[in-house]
Amino acid sequence: MNQTDEFSAGLNRLCEWVTACRWEDMPESVRKRAVLVLSDDISAMIAGSLEPEPARYREKVLSRPRCAESAVFAAGLPAADRFQAASLNALAGNWCELDEGFRRTICHAGIYVLPALLAEAQALGLRYTQVLRALVLAYEVVTRIAMSFRFAQPAVHGHALWSSIGAAAGVVIARGGNAAELFGAVTAAATTASMGPRPHLVEGVLVRNGWAAAGAVNGLQCADWAACGIQGAESSIPAVYRDILGAAENFNALDDQLGIEWSIASGYHKIYACCQHGHSAVEAVLELVRSHALDAGRIRSIVVYTHPLALTLSNPEPSTTLGAKFSMPHMVAAPFVFGTGSARAFSSDALHDPQVAHLRRIVELRPYEEALVPPHDRPAKVVILTTEGRVHESECLSAQGGPDRPLPESVLEQKIRELSVPVLPGLASLLAPDSIARLGSTPWGELLDMLR
Repeated sequence: MNQTDEFSAGLNRLCEWVTACRWEDMPESVRKRAVLVLSDDISAMIAGSLEPEPARYREKVLSRPRCAESAVFAAGLPAADRFQAASLNALAGNWCELDEGFRRTICHAGIYVLPALLAEAQALGLRYTQVLRALVLAYEVVTRIAMSFRFAQPAVHGHALWSSIGAAAGVVIARGGNAAELFGAVTAAATTASMGPRPHLVEGVLVRNGWAAAGAVNGLQCADWAACGIQGAESSIPAVYRDILGAAENFNALDDQLGIEWSIASGYHKIYACCQHGHSAVEAVLELVRSHALDAGRIRSIVVYTHPLALTLSNPEPSTTLGAKFSMPHMVAAPFVFGTGSARAFSSDALHDPQVAHLRRIVELRPYEEALVPPHDRPAKVVILTTEGRVHESECLSAQGGPDRPLPESVLEQKIRELSVPVLPGLASLLAPDSIARLGSTPWGELLDMLR
């Protein structure tokens, strides 16, 4: 069996397992994680909807004649056709860097799956538990495909690489498609991957926030195509990621421990409004601020020892708030000044703050000196020298929010409640222990009306 055949066999096994897996087969912990991911990502969509660029795009889209079949998570909960709703919600959902992510490889599976899935679910009248089932299983598909390919130096961003696969999987599963249809849709979706340059993150190029939206639309389209026999081939996915983009293969990831280890259980949630690669540094800085009552104006030098992914985020002069979210110098400097890693530290005011700008310029990034073994593979140690000659340091081996250091549910509930108030003030109520039992059979559209 050659490598392409090996991949195809593994993907077939994955698709067969996914389409046979029932909601009743999922452990209680996995069901609970699905609710957390759903609620967290919808709250991120609502937060992004308030930003000026997504708001202008939404106004443009909604000014055109449209079929009102799926909700847009913005003020008034307007409706659009499923393609437009998926695009708008995906764009907003990753705008503020508050959506959840997957810890085992670079793959924000929730924001790849949910915009298309939720649009389709409302149009079809799916029940709440059907939505959650499709989320869990599509999350499994896209993360296992992403883990099957390793890039030594990623040149293309994960949102561009994987979003169409997650969207296609979610829609096919929502429609009750069989294994062959799922196989055909995700292989087709891989060929629509965008070539989104990873350096655009550091440069703050705003089109980066559009890659997940493009993937949502492409995934929906590929699900439609697959249902009509317009599908990818066994070679499609390896051809894109291995042959064109040069990834190394790890095809065991497709079905290793399938049904025992659930990908959605390896997700992380954010309370810092920036790239997760820098969360350990943010946490280390906040510990310094708490422990030493530091005056940011008395810091002479800042040295940050951190992991390779963070070392690439080295721009000391970000020109946009997106650039600030992917600038390690800003991720370190702003919390010293503002005492928080929340959206305030990555606002336009923070970007242009003179004291933050000064601190960004004195941040020096160095490789972390110890072995990087998961879950301590994204650490940071921050060492500062004050103008009085005092040295202070703080180290964070793994930021809170991941499977090894989960956020207290009360903290995550507060985040969801605060972000969702403008549109769905009842969203955080989905985290109640009995919510699935009470609401599981409710159609998704009706549930949204109940949460308003």
